[in-house]
Amino acid sequence: MFTYIKPEFMIHTFTQQRDNVLNERSLCVARLGDYAIQMAKVDDSTFSLSLENASEGATYAGKVININNTNEESIALIVDDLFRRMQAINEKEIFDMRENIWKWYALSWLEEQDISLEDYLDSRMGHSYEEMPHWKSFEEYMAEDYLSIASTMNIINKYAQTPEESEKYRTFAAKDIVEMRQRHSLDIIQEEFAAKADGYEKKTTYGFGIEVVADSRNEARKKLEALLKDTPVGEFIIRG
Repeated sequence: MFTYIKPEFMIHTFTQQRDNVLNERSLCVARLGDYAIQMAKVDDSTFSLSLENASEGATYAGKVININNTNEESIALIVDDLFRRMQAINEKEIFDMRENIWKWYALSWLEEQDISLEDYLDSRMGHSYEEMPHWKSFEEYMAEDYLSIASTMNIINKYAQTPEESEKYRTFAAKDIVEMRQRHSLDIIQEEFAAKADGYEKKTTYGFGIEVVADSRNEARKKLEALLKDTPVGEFIIRG
């Protein structure tokens, strides 16, 4: 979520912007996906905060605030509540979109297995499901199918009912997959750093002095490297 105005600075922002920017347009307080919290001027002492779908223009929640009888702390609580609502709506929309693509993958799998949807559902609700192959777990689906952009785009093209629906899901999936891959990569990097840090914390290093006869620093370094590399034991660092 991108927060452009901190919750505790609402009154300050309003008083600074009410005679210029807010006379012309609303200000975006925070944004998440297609959703935004907007600040709009009502009069010189009053502003509104509204949770909106920026692409569709729909309003989900709002609050009118008079700065003469409301302090920054109270407004911060209102803004935090709008933040939570925005996140909940955005997460539900993402899940619904993913779930639809998941269903399309399942339908494609049934078609490849030559199993009708009715027979499959009957088997899952009855006692014969152990004899019937079953669709992947959610984890397998996300890792093997959904995160493959080409595979997911093919599924969308196959099952979307209209060009508009296809474009909607293609745009969503492309952005969602990239974000999921980035989070996955970051998690792996963080895990590797944590593992290395943990390993270093459990190690103790010792330093010893050694002298070699040489005509230059570079020659001395080469002799030291040769000495250590003849019979290496564990890790070592050459300084100097």
